[in-house]
Amino acid sequence: MSTAAATAVKICGITNRDDGLLALEAGADAIGIVLAERSSRAVAPWDAAALVAALREAAGARLFLAVAVIERLDVTDARQAIEALGFDRVQIHPGGDTGATTLRAALEAFDAAGAPTCGPGPATGRAWAALRVRDAASLDGAATLPCEAVLLDTWAADVAGSTGRTFDWALAAPLARARRVVLAGGLTPANVGEAIARVHPWMVDVSSGVEAEPRRKDPARIRAFVEAVRAHA
Repeated sequence: MSTAAATAVKICGITNRDDGLLALEAGADAIGIVLAERSSRAVAPWDAAALVAALREAAGARLFLAVAVIERLDVTDARQAIEALGFDRVQIHPGGDTGATTLRAALEAFDAAGAPTCGPGPATGRAWAALRVRDAASLDGAATLPCEAVLLDTWAADVAGSTGRTFDWALAAPLARARRVVLAGGLTPANVGEAIARVHPWMVDVSSGVEAEPRRKDPARIRAFVEAVRAHA
């Protein structure tokens, strides 16, 4: 991972080994693999496990976080992603208008169930809670959610996964000063520098912004995105 002073990079929506290695070689700190069945970038759980294992083997000593993106607040799925599929983190996308109150209950249930192979500390240290941002009220309670980080994406009705659209970054900046924020939603090589300057997030997350087509990444766009982050971090 990058140092605390630098903004880290997550390339999400990875569906194959070549794209995953491309992201890591470009300097990504985290790889996101979508397990949410409704997503156009979904990967079946055991295929995802094989993909994570292949990336770790190919990466060798190169460290990165493997993040499982799950759509519903299911403790069993969250535990399986870490304990059986080989992921380092679970990113919970409840969808719709679900706010911090519902996320808090799910995170507490995850913690109560325990995750014995996660190492020391609470299980929620391996969880990221995703919130859809429509207005300031969308972030009520986000500062105290029991999780390692809060991912902020753009609100959209009936969309599973990335929306490909930005939201008002001014809403995210106060939360980013209070805790770790993963900024997502419509980021591209062209706008990520401005996003970092305005929000100062812990990590930026991109999926559709570096695609050549659905389920396939564009090498030049990935490299340009990482370079833009490093130039502004």
